[in-house]
Amino acid sequence: MSEPTTEGAAGTALYELIRAQQRLKTAHRLGSRLLVESDIERENRPDLVPFVLGYSSDGDGRPTLRHAHAGASSVTVLGDDDYLFLSDRRPRAGGSVSGRSLWRHREGQEPAALLGTARDVVGYAAAGRTAVAAAWVHAEADSFASDRVRREKLAREGLTAVTVEGDLWPRSSHQFGTEVLKLVRLSLDDDPAEPELLQLPLDRRTRLSGQVALTPDGRRCAAGLVRFLPGGHRRYGLLLFSPATPDEARQVWADDDLSDTVPSPDGAWFACTAERIAVPGRAPRQEAALVSSDGLEVRKVGQEHRDWLQPRCWQDPKNLLCTGEEDGQRHLWRIAIDTGAVTRIDTGGSTLSVTARAGEALVVCSSIASPPSVVALALPTPEATRTEIFAPAAAATPRGRMERLTYKAPDGVGWSSWLCLPEDVSGELPVLVWCHGGPMLSWTDWSWRWNPWPFVADGYAVLMPDPPLSVGYGQDAIERGWGKWTSEVAAVAAEQVRDALLDPRLDAERVAVMGASFGGFLSLALGTLLPEPRLIVSHCGWADFPAVARACDLHWHWLREYGPVDSSPSYRSESLSLEAVPPRTKVLLSHGCEDTHVPVGESRAMYRTLETQGVDVELMLVPHEGHSILRPANAAAWHRWVAQACRETLGDRSARKDFSVR
Repeated sequence: MSEPTTEGAAGTALYELIRAQQRLKTAHRLGSRLLVESDIERENRPDLVPFVLGYSSDGDGRPTLRHAHAGASSVTVLGDDDYLFLSDRRPRAGGSVSGRSLWRHREGQEPAALLGTARDVVGYAAAGRTAVAAAWVHAEADSFASDRVRREKLAREGLTAVTVEGDLWPRSSHQFGTEVLKLVRLSLDDDPAEPELLQLPLDRRTRLSGQVALTPDGRRCAAGLVRFLPGGHRRYGLLLFSPATPDEARQVWADDDLSDTVPSPDGAWFACTAERIAVPGRAPRQEAALVSSDGLEVRKVGQEHRDWLQPRCWQDPKNLLCTGEEDGQRHLWRIAIDTGAVTRIDTGGSTLSVTARAGEALVVCSSIASPPSVVALALPTPEATRTEIFAPAAAATPRGRMERLTYKAPDGVGWSSWLCLPEDVSGELPVLVWCHGGPMLSWTDWSWRWNPWPFVADGYAVLMPDPPLSVGYGQDAIERGWGKWTSEVAAVAAEQVRDALLDPRLDAERVAVMGASFGGFLSLALGTLLPEPRLIVSHCGWADFPAVARACDLHWHWLREYGPVDSSPSYRSESLSLEAVPPRTKVLLSHGCEDTHVPVGESRAMYRTLETQGVDVELMLVPHEGHSILRPANAAAWHRWVAQACRETLGDRSARKDFSVR
């Protein structure tokens, strides 16, 4: 395949400007200073580089960079000048350490390595004088010494074969060849003992997920568990224990899946996300739950809330801060755990992350039209004061405007979309319909990958519908699309598009549909349901439900939504017939070759089917990428390829092509 071409355009310039920005993710307080975690593109580095950046404020209030750690993330603040982080830097001693290690930053000192292993430290928690970390270790090793011996033996033999069960991928988030995640206890004292590999009572079908949390006194730990069940099913639970006595650990398997634990300031509870176990005909529902630190009690809080809530941190021992979507925005919510009352907190945008400490919450928030920034909220009354204190990507704030559209279906239900437009709309604009992935997501905030504004700068209107299965519109919206991706989700999305195209500012004869993952499937579905699209762009999409469900690592999710592959008729009835794509419609298919969610063979199969039908189809394969395109150069090549296809099939805002009606 030849290299995609590009032309000089306003959209390209804006894309490159956005690409060059600091990609803010999380903010913390370090005394009176600001500590942020961001991704930054660096010259001669193929991947985005995670950074931990420390700032202080000058007299004019502008932040000044004081220190930086490259290849660093996952900060835990211990004191005003003291924090831990994960980094891919190598200890000076070297040895057998590789991958990500646990480090300590103290003001005025060189960072100190606390824990390094032969593979990676994937997660950790620290509190008091204790830290507990999850690291890759040989499954049969009971110490780091025996782990080293077994690794050296495998390296000499060149043995890579492994028998799998439960998790059928030899390299996944739960196993890496002969290695599994194990927990390590280490002391944060100035003269610590050697890190200790904890022996936990887990059977061969139960693995650690890598999530770890500690109560503030360091005496109780919660670790995430995943249990692989017969038939491809799985469950998520917690392991609660004292780091001093791990052999007394208690497994917690509730009626719901439990994950993402956050310890309360008084150490009494671990807040977590509880997800109802879905089955065909009944969708999942996510709620905030409290698990007592001894594991004996599990209870829901905020149950009267309409939409999904995920705990993020605690305001104080009685108030839990959560995030949750509502009508096109991801809000910050406060749950009073004694009464269950839920209050929305205005952050000025959609909340990406939140940390709280000493009467203040630092929120990273954005919108579809504005890049992430840090907002400081005074606690316990954040409604009174909201101050933006750091906006590193403000220079990339786009020009244009957004409108909220609502399609009223015949049954009276309203379905919402965002419409992104140039500031000056003259004549009919070509339209790009963007379908979000998930599928249980919604268009709520800034995206570095799927950013509409470079296309708006080139004169396109971008329509971003939230059809059934989108979150933030009540549980009924989830139930409406559960197990009915084509018959309900795609059908409603098609009506949303039809309704939007009645706008005289939009050219219904110049339409493209595009998306990734579930959005890639939905773009293909819209291409079979609507006469308008002249271009379909599908990244990691699919048409053949049974083929994907059988071969992917999300088989357990397909089972919950559609049932057994060989006996449920919905797999075939909801699959797409690519014969409905007319030969005159151009189709771009792209896929990461390391994708485990949707195996790359699906795009190859769709390419062969469409090419045989005489459809103008192109296929971009991206080696070394998984389900998402993460490397900046690959993302830029994809953007140039798509932008060129848009120009060729739709033209600019003034070029109207004479297409015949299907």
